[in-house]
Amino acid sequence: MPENYTLEKKDIKHARIRVSEDGRVRVIVPHSFTDDDISALMSKKSKWISKQLAFFEKKSRIELTRNQLLIFGNRYSYFYDDTYSRKIVIDHNFKTIRAKKNLLDPKIQKNWYKNEARKYLVARTEQLAKRLNFTYKAIYIRDQRTKLGNCSNDGNISINWRLVKAPILVSDYIIIHELVHTKVMNHSSKFWTLLKSLYPDYKDAMNWLDKYGNSL
Repeated sequence: MPENYTLEKKDIKHARIRVSEDGRVRVIVPHSFTDDDISALMSKKSKWISKQLAFFEKKSRIELTRNQLLIFGNRYSYFYDDTYSRKIVIDHNFKTIRAKKNLLDPKIQKNWYKNEARKYLVARTEQLAKRLNFTYKAIYIRDQRTKLGNCSNDGNISINWRLVKAPILVSDYIIIHELVHTKVMNHSSKFWTLLKSLYPDYKDAMNWLDKYGNSL
């Protein structure tokens, strides 16, 4: 197998192939699979694997230096500052973040992002719902790896905390997308007509996600 491929044998019934954003391909097969079975699987799935790899290769990442954080689609420089013992100061003009907390620590950083997301995205959802005359039952900030937003049948809206990293153009699109689902639960022409009338810039947001979505 190529260097970027890994083979795993597990106690499963059906073979699976996973292609990740970093170009790694995981081939997971039952213990009963022989070398010929694996070769047949790879031959059958070769076009699909190539398509997935090409898709991820076209995506771009917003590169950050070691002391930078991504928020609202912009790079902010983080500085450790022990004069701020209990608060985190964000300067949107100079794009800086100062805090005594070590925001470069992955766990601390994730908790900070979640708190910022809870403050901003909940308030923004309430604001947009009121402006556009939508109602919803409740809003939740979630930690989902693949979904950025969701609307349940009973009107609960879930928003991914990672959207606080995206430009407001993008987070507004996801929020309005889910608000529209409170009235139209599918992705029919009726849904897209309503969404387009409420948010004409939706294609710009979708294009940003297509290009930079893996930076979130």
